[in-house]
Amino acid sequence: MRRALLPCLLLLSACDAQSGDAPDTDDRDPVAAAAVNDPLMSDPDLAGQNQGGAALIGGGPASAEIPPDKSSKDEIDAAKAAALQIAGGSLAAAPLPEASSGTSPLDTAVTAPAIATALKIGSPACAAQLDYTALWAAKLSAPFEVYPRGHVGQSAGSDAKGCRLRVIGFVTPVAVEDVIAFYAARGKAAGFTAMRSKAGDDDLLQGTRGAASYAVAARLRDDRMSEVTLATSGI
Repeated sequence: MRRALLPCLLLLSACDAQSGDAPDTDDRDPVAAAAVNDPLMSDPDLAGQNQGGAALIGGGPASAEIPPDKSSKDEIDAAKAAALQIAGGSLAAAPLPEASSGTSPLDTAVTAPAIATALKIGSPACAAQLDYTALWAAKLSAPFEVYPRGHVGQSAGSDAKGCRLRVIGFVTPVAVEDVIAFYAARGKAAGFTAMRSKAGDDDLLQGTRGAASYAVAARLRDDRMSEVTLATSGI
């Protein structure tokens, strides 16, 4: 019986060898190919490639393309509708600028401490204590939260004693005029003063309530998105 089966087994082996040619890889998805060919994480020398916690620890630059900011009419309408609801159903027009200058204090301010100092929000000593984390944007207090559906970029803050500061940067497809009107109305309803000015490319709105203060700087980018910097102290 064994001698009878041996020729059959040899024949099957030959067939397998002929059909086992390497597949043509020209049509393979390069992303899938890279994933399949990547060395296994069980190799201790390669364990550092695991970026499972990269979003939490800042494990280096992003390797994927960042999706573009939404700017469709539907997105604009949804953001403005949400802002109107937050404001209680009505929004007065933004106050007219009371002053103007050729340059903005933010033209040379890049870091959060520099921005807070340039906008005169909090003291320089407090600004030096700012640290970066996305949680600060979520910890903004009313009435100066991020404009509805705004996409947050920079997010810094401090809750040190006597130094309650926030410096948040975000973009929105809503027009600068609408953004300024929203924060002017929100601030006024909460008892803050409001003074609007033009400074270079920035539209500035600033106000105080006792020891608390805020500043909103908004400018129109080349892609028609509004770039907004929001800074608060003691709020």
